[in-house]
Amino acid sequence: MRDVLIAGASSALAQALAARLCAQGDRVIGLCRDSRLRPNFEDIVQCAYTEAGLSRAVAHIQKRGYKPSLFVCCVGVLHDSLVVPEKRLADIQFYALEHYFAVNTIVPALLLKHIVSVLDANSEPRMAFLSAKVGSIEDNRLGGWYGYRASKAALNMLIKTSAIELARRYSGICVVAVHPGTTHSALSEPFVDRIPKGKIYSPQQSAERLCNVIDGLSAEDNGQFFHWDGSRLPW
Repeated sequence: MRDVLIAGASSALAQALAARLCAQGDRVIGLCRDSRLRPNFEDIVQCAYTEAGLSRAVAHIQKRGYKPSLFVCCVGVLHDSLVVPEKRLADIQFYALEHYFAVNTIVPALLLKHIVSVLDANSEPRMAFLSAKVGSIEDNRLGGWYGYRASKAALNMLIKTSAIELARRYSGICVVAVHPGTTHSALSEPFVDRIPKGKIYSPQQSAERLCNVIDGLSAEDNGQFFHWDGSRLPW
C-alpha cells in the first residue's frame, strides 16, 4: 500500500483523484482548510496553509505514521469572491495580484518546504503540482489573465528551482508541474460556455490523465512541466 498526500482535498479534481488512487489500493491522506472527512480519504488533516498550520500538519502526519511517496498539490484559484481574471492592464488591482500570488504561488511554495520532510525518502518520491498551460511564458499568445498567468509562471519557477535542490538531497526524487486540462468544476464554471466542445473534461477524466502522467514519472523527469497527455510544455 502506497501513502499519497493530496493538498487542496476539497477540490473536485482532488476528490476524483482520491477515488482513483483509493480504488487501486493506495492510502490517501488529504490536507484541507476544514477537517470534514471526505469519501476515499483515509484521513483529512486540517490546515490553514500558514507556516504554523503546516508545522502542525506535518506533526500530525508524523504522529500517525504516514510516509507519503506521492504528494499532489491541488491548491489554486482562478476566480472567487475576491478576484476574476483580468482582460486588460487597466483591470489590474493590487489586492487581486496579492490574492493570486498568495494562493497559486506562496501556498504551494510553503507546502514544498514543509511536506518534503515527511516524504518516504527511500521510495523515489514524486511531487506533482497542478499548474496551468497559460502559465507558460513561451506559450502565451493571447495575453490577458495577468494575475493568474503570472502567479502560475512564478509557481513554475519555484518548482524548477526546488527540483534542482531536492535532487541533491533525495535520491530519485521527481518534482514536476502538471497542466491537468480544463476540468469541469467550480474553478471553471463561469467560463464553460466559452470553452470549445471537447476541450473541457470531467474531474474523473482529468484524474485518470493525471495518474497516467504521475505513474510514468522517473528521476529523469525531475524539474519538468507536463501537459496532461504526457508531453512536455515550454516554460
